[in-house]
Amino acid sequence: MSGLSAAFTTDFLIMFALIATILVMFGLIFNLYSELSNMKMRYRRMMTGAEGDSIEHMLSKHTSEVTAVADEQKKMHNKISMLEELNRNSLARVAIVHFDAFEKTGQGLSWCLAILDRNNNGMVISSISGQESVRSYAKPVEDGRASSGFKFTREEEQALSQAMKGQGIRNDR
Repeated sequence: MSGLSAAFTTDFLIMFALIATILVMFGLIFNLYSELSNMKMRYRRMMTGAEGDSIEHMLSKHTSEVTAVADEQKKMHNKISMLEELNRNSLARVAIVHFDAFEKTGQGLSWCLAILDRNNNGMVISSISGQESVRSYAKPVEDGRASSGFKFTREEEQALSQAMKGQGIRNDR
């Protein structure tokens, strides 16, 4: 009988080990199923936004908003470029020089006015005051020099030079 009881004990131990292994496997499967359910629930919650929108829908909306902002930014950049071009061609430098055109008769009422843009293009306007008359002249300026066919007086050159340096008003009486 001792042979029978040893076989019975061995079979019993093997059976017990198999049942224990099966129970552990069921426990692991139940744990995995529980974690999978929890992950599914979190995934559904994540994929549904605060207003019930899905992440895909929210990303699509965000992409269209970003595209609209980029288009608006391009328009603003174009406007800024246009304004920079206008600013470059606008009057930026002005200088005036007062002087006596005629000794002891002009009373310092003669003047030259240089008006230039940032490219040193513009004009010089001169007003020569005498006792009985006033004469005015306008001469074009290109690249900081008199246009061809025109010559500047000493006072006109002085006003032009001051305007290009940004020095403004000066009296030479």
